[in-house]
Amino acid sequence: MKKTCIQILFIIIAITARARAGDNDGMLSITNLSRQDLLIEVDGRQYPDCNNALFLRDLTAGYHMIRVYAEKNNRLPNKRLTIYSKNVYVKPKYYVDLIINRFGHALIDEQLITDDRYNDDGRNDHNGSNDHNASNDHNDRNDHEPRNNWPKNDNAAPRAMADDTFNAFIETIRRESFDDSRMTIAKSIIDQNYFNTTQTKQLVTLFSFESNKVEIARYMYGKTLDRKNYFVIYNAFTFSKSKEELAEYIRNYK
Repeated sequence: MKKTCIQILFIIIAITARARAGDNDGMLSITNLSRQDLLIEVDGRQYPDCNNALFLRDLTAGYHMIRVYAEKNNRLPNKRLTIYSKNVYVKPKYYVDLIINRFGHALIDEQLITDDRYNDDGRNDHNGSNDHNASNDHNDRNDHEPRNNWPKNDNAAPRAMADDTFNAFIETIRRESFDDSRMTIAKSIIDQNYFNTTQTKQLVTLFSFESNKVEIARYMYGKTLDRKNYFVIYNAFTFSKSKEELAEYIRNYK
């Protein structure tokens, strides 16, 4: 259970971190999904107490030296293994996301900040004055229905999760042994992102039990962009009753 909670915290901060950027500022998140304890360093400053997940907002646009080390162990007490060491360019008003996956490999992606989807909601922020526990934010949410939090800026249409990020998300869910832990982690990510029907179907098929497939399909409906194509999700079910339950939910959805 502890391991699952840690994974949820890492994924939330990695994929769903929000902050309000200035005119030329960018944002950076670094998240550890590996089984190693890592030390994160940005521009020479070490963050030993970031619990293997770091989020920096209001980051000056330009190059920033990022180093990620595996912590010392008993076999190599005087050495650290360098996981990542690069000068990363943060563009003005861009969000840069660096993930260390379960195999110790680094995946990096960036996205233009086009609306207020990244406004501050009280998560752990090392550049701000208020530190909060992201897992507490998650526990306060209603886990039965997702928030239909479409961007407030009508000129900025939401986009489905980037393929690289979605693949990392799917791999994390796939490696969980039980549907309960898969459901908990999946919902925490669904709450803060958008998907297309192809992605939704791929996630639904990862659940073993039919009832859980229906639950996650219902949960994702409000966060799926091309809802007119949601009929493809029915192919993920074995029983007609499951298809009827989902169809009834869609008919009554508001």
